Amino acid sequence: MGHALISESREFERGVTAAVNASVQPLLRRYVERLADKLSERGYDRDLLVMNGNGGMVSARIVAEEAAKTVMSGPASGVMAAAYTGRRAGIPDLLTYDMGGTSTDVAMIRGADPAVSHEIEIEYAMPIHVPMVDVRTVGAGGGSIARVDAAGLLQVGPDSAGSTPGPICYGKGGTEPTISDANMLLGRLNPERLNTGAGGVSLDTIREAFATKLGGPLGLGAPEAAAAVLKIANAKMADAVRMVSISLGEDPRDFALFAFGGAGPLHACAIARELGVPRVLVPARPGITNALGCIVADLRHDYVATVNKPLDACDMDEVHALFARQVADGRAAIGRERVEIAEEKITHSVEMRFIGQTHLLRVPLPDARPTREDLQALFEEAYFKRFQVKLPEIRPALVNVNSSVIGRRPEIDLAALIDGSGRKPTLAEAQTGTRQVFFEDWTETPVYWRDHLPLDADLAGPAIVEQMDCTLVLEPGDTATQDADGNLIVTVGERA
Repeated sequence: MGHALISESREFERGVTAAVNASVQPLLRRYVERLADKLSERGYDRDLLVMNGNGGMVSARIVAEEAAKTVMSGPASGVMAAAYTGRRAGIPDLLTYDMGGTSTDVAMIRGADPAVSHEIEIEYAMPIHVPMVDVRTVGAGGGSIARVDAAGLLQVGPDSAGSTPGPICYGKGGTEPTISDANMLLGRLNPERLNTGAGGVSLDTIREAFATKLGGPLGLGAPEAAAAVLKIANAKMADAVRMVSISLGEDPRDFALFAFGGAGPLHACAIARELGVPRVLVPARPGITNALGCIVADLRHDYVATVNKPLDACDMDEVHALFARQVADGRAAIGRERVEIAEEKITHSVEMRFIGQTHLLRVPLPDARPTREDLQALFEEAYFKRFQVKLPEIRPALVNVNSSVIGRRPEIDLAALIDGSGRKPTLAEAQTGTRQVFFEDWTETPVYWRDHLPLDADLAGPAIVEQMDCTLVLEPGDTATQDADGNLIVTVGERA
């Protein structure tokens, strides 16, 4: 029932959420029970945890009760890993950038705390009103197809080559030029790894595709066409980052860009330069960051209750009682999970609007017993920060009260992800060679193997840093250092 799943107003949203929950519930229950049984047969005797879309973990024994809350849990997991990694690195304010094969996910983290929204739409414009990490997605990934449209304009995505046949460079029969192919043609990816498909493919095949399908109609050579593809793709991904920063009243220059996913580090420095972001943080294992999120995320239960009254008509004792009930429910839920927690954290917020408006504004609270005057002042402050306007003549309304009850799990040492046995004593010994890479022009560029970098490595762009699960492109003017957890911290320089 919708009212049991989400205790807030808006019948349509409650109905959609209830319908999604009912559809997913039996599938999730069967899957999780089968997984838990198989693990038990093999001697696993601890609780199995599942990621929810709010970035928190929940026991597999109870996750199917509110199956809709697992929507968007994959992208949320990567954001939680970013928050954890950034906090340990001393960089708590992050814009996360997760680029994979078909799409790019972005999110904002302030103070190592990802933004959570109750008003996110999924495919087919279906509003799912359960707490989810506020992740925005654009159709730009390594497999995004580049084409010249009927107006003679270069377009990139959202159509994707997928994994089958995939980009041309996969050697599996793909014929359409993609972002991955552009990176390969421009030397950003290792051309010696082209022959991974059944029959392999040559760099000349990729060059011919760019020359005939893009370069000819645009009046460009193949390398210039590939560079144009990357510029358009970077602009699209930069716009996605703007959606979670500038559109919410935040300045990207106050953040670092956290780049992960198999393709994220390829484009991160160019996107950071486009946005004026001063630093890029590349974790030790970008390709498995989403999986890491499941290891480091805390237990979390979010609660929403609707008041929907003008603020001056609210009974503040009832508001305080709602907060207290939510905290009690959250503590009871965590008590049902057989998981060790290091400490408990509780946060509160309200969602408010001016009377006559539709959209809600979330206002964090310092505690669970705000006065009416506190809510008025905090809402007006948040409204001005977001919209740079004051509306003292309009009365505010208190719509929802929210609480999050978080069980902090013990700290995980991220340095365990690093195999230090392969480190070389000098940067020169970590270099595997050089190759021609196209930036504004072809440039002979050093190539390094990341696992061989000395811990005190100090890199200067242009440079290529390769590893098993991704490639990092340092552009001219960029510099990078490494911290104790193996993160590469890139300072974005000015392009000459």
